[in-house]
Amino acid sequence: MRRGLFQRAGLLALTFVLAIAAATTANAAPANITPTVLNTAPVGTPMSEPGRGQLYMCALPSLGGNPPPPVSQVDRPWRNGNVLNVAKIGESAVPGKVKMAHEFKITTTATKRYFKGNGIPPWPVGKYPIPSNSAAYQYYSVAPGIPPYATADLIPIKPYNLHVNVTRYPKANKKPTCIPSLSMGVALDGIMWHAEIAATSLTSWVDPNAALPTDNCFGHPWNTQYHVHGFSWKCLTQKSEPGSKASPLYGYAWDGFGIYGPRDANGKWITNKQLDECHGRTAEVMWEGKLQKIYHYVLNNEYPYSIGCFRGTPVTLPYNLQHNMH
Repeated sequence: MRRGLFQRAGLLALTFVLAIAAATTANAAPANITPTVLNTAPVGTPMSEPGRGQLYMCALPSLGGNPPPPVSQVDRPWRNGNVLNVAKIGESAVPGKVKMAHEFKITTTATKRYFKGNGIPPWPVGKYPIPSNSAAYQYYSVAPGIPPYATADLIPIKPYNLHVNVTRYPKANKKPTCIPSLSMGVALDGIMWHAEIAATSLTSWVDPNAALPTDNCFGHPWNTQYHVHGFSWKCLTQKSEPGSKASPLYGYAWDGFGIYGPRDANGKWITNKQLDECHGRTAEVMWEGKLQKIYHYVLNNEYPYSIGCFRGTPVTLPYNLQHNMH
């Protein structure tokens, strides 16, 4: 009888510990959509043309009207060839859990979808500017900033006016459209996805996940605007439909198409081999409240991770969101 009491007590204690663990990982993605690695772009991958596993960028004014040069790489503890270790990126993550006021709302008309917010996520962000005694500081302090911030470690996170509208019923074009600025779309949690490109100089452009650690949610600021990269869905709050094995809708691209997670209707991980040159595909997903076979973008752990180019026609962004250099 005493053994039974001890066993029940142990079970209760274990249950209590698991409950605490679950509470402390509320901002962590479920295990079935959590990658252990990110597969980055090999050196020499072009960014001036569409292609599976590539980023198709438009000509940038900062480069004299030319598109970025092919992908370079830098040595980092979390990179082994073209494989980035997610756990090791976390070891150098930007510290801190800074809670900021979050505002975001989506409204629709018969033809448009409107996004209005302040660009701040509903979860705590890392401490930016980056503390000089943190593991992340050594990488940001040598990365170029944007005036008035000389280096990337000095850039803070600030609220901003995120006010964009897109078509509610996008159409896929035969030819893809290049990405004209860093901002590519918005999550249902009110933060932006940025293109997977970062400049270490005017002649060296890299996958930002391969060069810079981010905060715990794979986010950091550029021009004081918080955005996400790589394992970008880690802290997104949307869940799959009850009884569904498919990843949910996480947001919208600036051409109006939906952005979904890495699991298909059978719960299988979607790889780049199943996607087109814009990192999307046509398959059945939940859209506008019902299952529909439509084109959509897919988040996964293979470069460019989110959007490679626009399959539809993107809107012209407000000036404050038009960033042409990372």
